Amino acid sequence: MSNPRGGYAAILGYLVLSILALCLWASVAACAEEVRVAVVESRRLSAYDQALNGFSEAINKRGFEPEFIRYVVGTDISSAQELDARLDEVGAQIILALGTDAARMVKDCDSEIPSVFSMVSEPGQSGLLNSGGNGGTPMTGVCLDVPVEDQFVSLLDVVPRARKIGVIYNPQESQFLVDEARNAANRMGLGLVTYPIRSEAEVPEGMNSLRPKIDALWLVSDRTVLTTQSLQFVFLYAFQTNLPLMGLSEHFVKMGALFAVGPDYQDVGMQSGEFAAQILRGRNPEELPVASPRKVLLSLNLRTAEIIGLSIPEGVVRKAASVY
Repeated sequence: MSNPRGGYAAILGYLVLSILALCLWASVAACAEEVRVAVVESRRLSAYDQALNGFSEAINKRGFEPEFIRYVVGTDISSAQELDARLDEVGAQIILALGTDAARMVKDCDSEIPSVFSMVSEPGQSGLLNSGGNGGTPMTGVCLDVPVEDQFVSLLDVVPRARKIGVIYNPQESQFLVDEARNAANRMGLGLVTYPIRSEAEVPEGMNSLRPKIDALWLVSDRTVLTTQSLQFVFLYAFQTNLPLMGLSEHFVKMGALFAVGPDYQDVGMQSGEFAAQILRGRNPEELPVASPRKVLLSLNLRTAEIIGLSIPEGVVRKAASVY
C-alpha cells in the first residue's frame, strides 16, 4: 500500500522549491542594474532585430536591465559628429553598432563610451580593429565571417568526394581571405585552385579555366566577382556543368547555390551581449579579441542537388537549418 503522507511530502517539497526559485528569480530581477545602450544600426533589418534580441537576452542574464536608444545611419544620424552629440544627450553607458556602416561611424566618434560591434563582415578590412594605429573609439565585437576551415568542413559533409576547391577573386579585395583558405585547405589535405581577376569581364574565362580542375566552387565576398551579371553567369554555368556551388548565405541558396553556411544572427547578438556585460563590469574593449560566430547554420538546395546529379547524405539533410 502506498504511503499518502510520502506523496504529500513530495508535493509540499516541490512547492517549497518552486517558491524559493521564484523568489530567487524575483530577487535577481529586482537587483538588475539598469544600463542605457545606444544602438547604432546601418539600416533597419530583421537580422539586426534578431541580433538585438540576442544581445538583450545575454546582457539581461548577466545582471543588466538594458534600455535601448536606437539610431539608424542615414535616417536618424548622418555623421560621427552628429552621433557624438546624440550620445552626450542620452547619457549612454555603452554603444552597440549593428552592421559595418554603423560600426565605422561609431569608430570615427570622439566619444569615450565603450563600444561593441555586431553583424559586421571582415572587421580588419573595414578598419574596425584597435591594432595598427587605426585610432578612433576602442571597439571589440563579433563578426559574421564563418572561419574558412568551418566552411570547408561543411563542404566535405555536403560533397564528400570534393578534393579540389576553386575560387575566382580579385587580389586587391580578397587576397587575405584566399591566403587563409589556402592554409586551411593545406591543413585539411585539400587543394585550392585559384583564378585571380581584375574585372567582372574575366569571370567567364575564369570559370572555363577552373572547371576541369575542380570538384566544387567556393564563392567569396568579392565585389568584382559578385555583380549581378557575373552571378547569373556563374549560377548558369554551375548548373550546366554539374558543378557544386558553395554560396555566401541562405540568400544564395535560394538563388540556386547548392549550399551555404552562415551565422545564427541571434547567437551573434548574444556573443556581443556577453562582451558588453564584461565591459560594463570594467573590462577594456581592447582586452577582448574579436570573435567569430560560434554557431553556424547550414542551408541546402535539394532541387539544385537533383539538377547536378548529386546525392547529399541523409544525415546532412537532417541537420540543415533550411532546405529548399
